[in-house]
Amino acid sequence: MWARVISGLIGVFLLYSALGWIIDPVSAAAGLAMTLVTGPGESTLGMNTQIGDFTSFFFTAGIMACIGAYRNEHVWLYATISLLGSAAIFRIYAGLVHGADFLMVAIMFEVLMSSLLLICVYKMKYSSRDL
Repeated sequence: MWARVISGLIGVFLLYSALGWIIDPVSAAAGLAMTLVTGPGESTLGMNTQIGDFTSFFFTAGIMACIGAYRNEHVWLYATISLLGSAAIFRIYAGLVHGADFLMVAIMFEVLMSSLLLICVYKMKYSSRDL
């Protein structure tokens, strides 16, 4: 039961983040240490990409975690683990290869949430066999 609660809470938090990108993208971007971008000639194509990509990232990660929690099926959690885990890996890559500052708060969040979800997968997968 606790695995469902934890994965559900993670999903709700990620959905809340997606809602932030929908309602107030300026604040959502600031929460990730960035600003919404404009391109040459004040084009907002970069802003469109930021809002679209970040909203879809948080929405997909959140909805998959919530579905996994609701249905008590660990397979749904793999999408969220993949999104969060790869985000952490590519943030580290950006720092090591391209010289970007390490956003340690985000990296630690992504590693922690991925780890918790992996534990939830294990618990859901093996506790369902006992039924």
